[in-house]
Amino acid sequence: MALGKTNKTVGEPAVNAVSEDRALRRQFRRAVGWAVLCALVVPASALGIGWQENRADWLLDHGEEVTGKVVRVTNPQGGDGTPTVTVSYTAGGVPEQAEINRDSDRDYEMGEPVSVFYDPDDPTHVRTEDEQNVGDGWMAVFSIPLIFVVILLPWLITLAVGWARRRRLARDTGWRPVHVQSSDSDDSAQEVRFALGGRRLVARPTSLTRVPPAERNRRAGARIAGAGRRFVLVLPQGSRRGRPRVVALKARAGK
Repeated sequence: MALGKTNKTVGEPAVNAVSEDRALRRQFRRAVGWAVLCALVVPASALGIGWQENRADWLLDHGEEVTGKVVRVTNPQGGDGTPTVTVSYTAGGVPEQAEINRDSDRDYEMGEPVSVFYDPDDPTHVRTEDEQNVGDGWMAVFSIPLIFVVILLPWLITLAVGWARRRRLARDTGWRPVHVQSSDSDDSAQEVRFALGGRRLVARPTSLTRVPPAERNRRAGARIAGAGRRFVLVLPQGSRRGRPRVVALKARAGK
């Protein structure tokens, strides 16, 4: 059934449930908040990666250039690790040696001369003409969260949109008192049974929340909104903080 205008369920009269509306609004805002927080990771990670690249470019413009020599080339097998080239060079008259991460396709040979750029104030901050030498640790800090965001953000947006639709559904149908019974099946999926408008329905939670055990909520004070197969159940004092618990339900077809 479409989630636009729906006819109010005939049977139990709808009631003005301010606390239920508030609980549903809180659930929607929480979902939106997580989606926004996740989305903010994208520009933060981009700024971090750009900062690392700018630090490397700074050496080309402001660092000291000397001619160094390749003393070791590392090529990890099977992609386990980062290819590196170790160069020796002289910084301010002091012999130095640095292991530089390779991100170019250039092949290096032992004893090959290379142009080395280092920070006069920090000779260990170094790069070559072809290798930016961006640290693995910093790249992991900025790149790994970005990977998780790519996976999580579409799901979080879908979750927020789902709660927005449930708010509209509750406004269209109103809230009704309901008695519910819940049980966990063998496949760990929860079944929720209730009667509404002369119909006996069996539904399953569709969100991350579930109906808690009976002793943790007042099921006699539960209220429900919805029609067709989509419903929103609110249990008073069903959360750990004693607040109402909101559970999205989808009834079985043909029930």
